[in-house]
Amino acid sequence: MTASVRREAVERELSRARGARKMLPWATLTAVGGAALGLAAGGGARGAAALFALGLVFALFLWTTSVPRCPACGARLPAGRPRLESCPGCRARFE
Repeated sequence: MTASVRREAVERELSRARGARKMLPWATLTAVGGAALGLAAGGGARGAAALFALGLVFALFLWTTSVPRCPACGARLPAGRPRLESCPGCRARFE
């Protein structure tokens, strides 16, 4: 028998992933802007590379959190479908 998961938990997970996807271009642009600022402020190429690397670590974090996961088993949920009825991995019903 498959378990059931509250619809609110699924909607919250989809909303969290959607928010992370919206922040991803901003984080990437911030990494480039930080590198340009570090170079212009006199930090040199090493300072610019350090700021760029820090920005890319944050962008990588956002990219990983932009994938919606099932609250029951952690399987990937299809992001484009507005109303999921069950998890494709564990077949838990979303009620």
